[in-house]
Amino acid sequence: METFFQQFGSKIKGVLTGFDRIVFKGCLRHLSYAEGAARFLARRGVLNKDYKAWMRAQSAALVAACERIALEQTGVGITHIPSLRERKEELAHARMREKGVASGLVGVWSCTESCRTFRAAFDPGAGRPRLCPDNSKCKHLYF
Repeated sequence: METFFQQFGSKIKGVLTGFDRIVFKGCLRHLSYAEGAARFLARRGVLNKDYKAWMRAQSAALVAACERIALEQTGVGITHIPSLRERKEELAHARMREKGVASGLVGVWSCTESCRTFRAAFDPGAGRPRLCPDNSKCKHLYF
């Protein structure tokens, strides 16, 4: 955690601490609707037809970075959970008991769950592909 503070210290306005864990949920508003996501991709030079491949590459890089963090800090890579009904808190508590961990990162788990995403589809009115909202299943990571 110290390297995080060293790297981003100038941007941190305060620190929260808790007994067990704190769950943060948020939304990057400009990525939550198709036009905002299209502008985000356009600024990066990603064409609509290349959206899927680009996103898969970004996801793979993110998962690889999370795998490295998990291995460095816990000695165990990402653990796949076969069912979204599995209680992640119980898994974390079991790992804490098993490894004798009192604080810090206990583990990283992944599970395939439903999510909101986008897909590129041809828009006859515009004469080109456009991003459309879609429902899918994707990998969720739990730290």
